[in-house]
Amino acid sequence: MEFKDVLQLLQGDLNRVEEYIKKNYQSDVTLIPTISSYLSNGGGKRLRPILVLTTSKLCGYNGGDRHIRYSCVVEFIHAATLLHDDVVDGADKRRGNPSANVKWGNNASVLVGDYLFSESLHLMSEEGDVRIINLISDAAKKLAEGELKQLVNKYDLTIAEEEYLDVVHRKTAALISACCGIGSILGGVNPEKEKVLISFGKNIGIAFQLIDDMLDYISSEIVIGKPVGKDLIEGKVTLPLIHLYREADEYERNELKEIISSNKITKKQLDRVISLIKSYGSMDYTINKAKIFIENAKNDIAHLRSTSPKQYFDTLMLLADYIVERKS
Repeated sequence: MEFKDVLQLLQGDLNRVEEYIKKNYQSDVTLIPTISSYLSNGGGKRLRPILVLTTSKLCGYNGGDRHIRYSCVVEFIHAATLLHDDVVDGADKRRGNPSANVKWGNNASVLVGDYLFSESLHLMSEEGDVRIINLISDAAKKLAEGELKQLVNKYDLTIAEEEYLDVVHRKTAALISACCGIGSILGGVNPEKEKVLISFGKNIGIAFQLIDDMLDYISSEIVIGKPVGKDLIEGKVTLPLIHLYREADEYERNELKEIISSNKITKKQLDRVISLIKSYGSMDYTINKAKIFIENAKNDIAHLRSTSPKQYFDTLMLLADYIVERKS
């Protein structure tokens, strides 16, 4: 299987998710559907809905549209965080297009993000599944904590790797993990199976963010849809930079401190950091760390192979591989 096969396998449900998303951001307040549709049409991977759909089918769910509704819920939460993050970061691009805050302003972006959060709560309340409400609300709380911890750690080159991985777990992996938990609850599986699927989601979620960290320094703006070195420019200390600072000599550490504290990082400074990252093997370190989390994810669910529908088990394995192989 390839990633396109995943999309083909789930195409019917993914089409229903898209329709459900569009239906539920309609409002007579025109900025809501305008900004929401702009973000929705920006080329996202729909990883979170794909995980809800796949895990629910893996766990035996085959009736109704609850998996569609919850796919919309997690995508709304994800979209809301993107709108808020771009305001916090002062971003001017999202997936290669002008960010919503550039086109409509910070106030509109924050408020539409608030609306999407509120709509996700409304959709969950209609379902009334307390277990899923608890799962998603806990993930949303962790997400906010992760973003705040990242804000506090801005420009701090001395942050420990374990501390950074905790940030990643909260701000990225928690919601991805919850998607797998939703699927297992919808399928009515036993607590042990639910636990391993949630762990699978946590591990691929951490790996997903680490690959994002790496791509920020080595990909091109055309491919990843944002300026190369955007994290550095915004003062975000991610794993490649953490590893570099740990391995660098005293002169280079002082150089890095000077660069990251600059009012405006020049292309020459960015090129210098990228050169150091490559020379110290910080890219390989980050990729290898991501691969460890992917292997952990695969090990989490390996024993489910013999008792699960093959096409959906294989889909989860392929998604795990796709995360470390992707280029954008």
